[in-house]
Amino acid sequence: MVKRLSCALLLLLPPLVQAAASAQAAATPATIAEKHYRQAAWAFYLQQPAQALETLQLAPQHDARTRLLEAGLYLQLSMPQHAIALIDTLLSDTAASPGALPQALKNVALLQFARYQLEQGNKTPARDYLKQVQITDDNAWLGQQLLLEQLINWPDITLPPAPEFERLRHQPEMPYIISNQALVLAQTDHSDTALDWLAQIRQQLKTSEGQGFWQLLFSGQWHLLSEPDGFIYPSAEHEALSDYVALTQAQLHIQRQEFAAADAILSNFAADSVLNRNALQLYSHILTEQRHVPALLAVLQQQIRLQPFSHTAWLAATRIGEQLERVLQVDDALGAYRWADQYYVQQAQQMQQQARPVEVGQLQQGLSAWQQLQISNDSQLFHLQQDILSVQQHLTAAAQRQQRLAQLQDVTNLKLTQQQQLLSSRLPQLRQQRDALQQQFSQLQQQISAAEQQPMPLSLWQGEPYQQLQRLDRAEQRLAVLQQHQQPLQNYPQRLNRLRGLLQWQYSNSAAERRWQRQKQLQQTAGVLEQLELQMAALARQGNKTERLQQVQQRLTQLSNHQQQLNLALLSKQQQLLAELNQQLQQRLQQQLATLNDLQRHNKESMARVMERVLLSSGTDNSGAGL
Repeated sequence: MVKRLSCALLLLLPPLVQAAASAQAAATPATIAEKHYRQAAWAFYLQQPAQALETLQLAPQHDARTRLLEAGLYLQLSMPQHAIALIDTLLSDTAASPGALPQALKNVALLQFARYQLEQGNKTPARDYLKQVQITDDNAWLGQQLLLEQLINWPDITLPPAPEFERLRHQPEMPYIISNQALVLAQTDHSDTALDWLAQIRQQLKTSEGQGFWQLLFSGQWHLLSEPDGFIYPSAEHEALSDYVALTQAQLHIQRQEFAAADAILSNFAADSVLNRNALQLYSHILTEQRHVPALLAVLQQQIRLQPFSHTAWLAATRIGEQLERVLQVDDALGAYRWADQYYVQQAQQMQQQARPVEVGQLQQGLSAWQQLQISNDSQLFHLQQDILSVQQHLTAAAQRQQRLAQLQDVTNLKLTQQQQLLSSRLPQLRQQRDALQQQFSQLQQQISAAEQQPMPLSLWQGEPYQQLQRLDRAEQRLAVLQQHQQPLQNYPQRLNRLRGLLQWQYSNSAAERRWQRQKQLQQTAGVLEQLELQMAALARQGNKTERLQQVQQRLTQLSNHQQQLNLALLSKQQQLLAELNQQLQQRLQQQLATLNDLQRHNKESMARVMERVLLSSGTDNSGAGL
């Protein structure tokens, strides 16, 4: 049965993109939480789920949309328990709850987790999740719901009285749903109805012609390809669907013993179809029943060439000899049996060479053809491979986290060292300088106050008047000396008195302005000292951050140790998964070698039988020639 199984978060991405577009269209300022959400969505788009999850976990607050994306990332990183815990919490919120998820997003989450449980073989929880889906009026995800119901309940699925083409017209899962119903009809002896439904499916399939750039670019977004006339499939899937329906029709014709009708379908089957191997297997059965040996031999040779390391190819190798033996071509049959015997030996050797123990690097860079075939044909081996790769992704991301933790530790240690140096040496020096400046400022205030009490203090003068007052004082001192020696001075005392009076008048006239300037300068100096005081207080408060830095340093050390332990646990888990994968591959190798030995033994018996017939035939010819 063909299944439409997508990646874990491909179903979650369209709602996330739409939500981001709506938020941008609303032109509202992005909060810090919204910024983290957008960064996580971008990391997911770059196929970095671990980085996206880390970005979400660093967000200061989380809403329902953020937790939904986080659950999807956990699922993609093979951490289902964390994802289930988150999704169960989200689904328990009612629609009336503040910040609850819209029903459309709930449906996406429920369908995705139901699909995941089904892939793990857990049908009961998958059925429980699926029961909670409530399809909205626009029938979004209806096809996903019906297809999952079929896969979970197979073969006990619901059979409508007629194909529901109109209801499922815009659902990409429509042909898979109806073809599954046709298979069940055929199993219940209604093969005529099943063939009729399959014929109608082929008429309903549509393909787009001349797709533009954007359609090709976004071909994975199914809702962009819906048109009023129905769902339009990309050409590649349209061809695969047509081949699948045709192959199902051929299978039903074979069940009805209508080999001619099945032959008409399979003889024109596309050689490059993805279902070509299944078609060859059915075609070989038809040719065997119809005894068309030449065509059957060609089909068997194609199976051997296209399907190495498979039971089908091994059976085809010995069937070539059997068909030649059936048409009494014993010499050719003997040659075919001998070739089959060599082919079995070669297959066994190649399998043993290609079945060497797998390393993690091989899973990332490429496996052998035999290993790839085993993993692709077995879901358990495939999940083991995905789990190993997921753990390897965690280990790769862990190295980056370890490096970031080391950088944070270096930064914290540097800040702590600077803090301790600042508090131990620089802060006392600054305090001494501040105290000296405050003392000088107080002394200056006192000196200015004392000078202002004098009639005309020299210390309050400045500029040209200050120089004139100095010259006047010196002149008066010289005049006093001359008066002591009783020298005639004429009118010099009167002139000095007039000059002092003039300076006194100038001083009194500009005293208010000079006093205002002094007060302004004192206020500015006081403001500078006040700012210095505030800075010193703030610097003193930095001492409280030392404890916080020490706590951060201790926390980083704990995180680094925890990360190392986590790395060891992840490495141990990876080795355990790798050992389990290699063990199962070895078990499959032994089983296939045993099957190959059985076929080789059967082929040797057939070869001995034909050889005996050839020898008997040769003996009969020789005795006839002697007579």
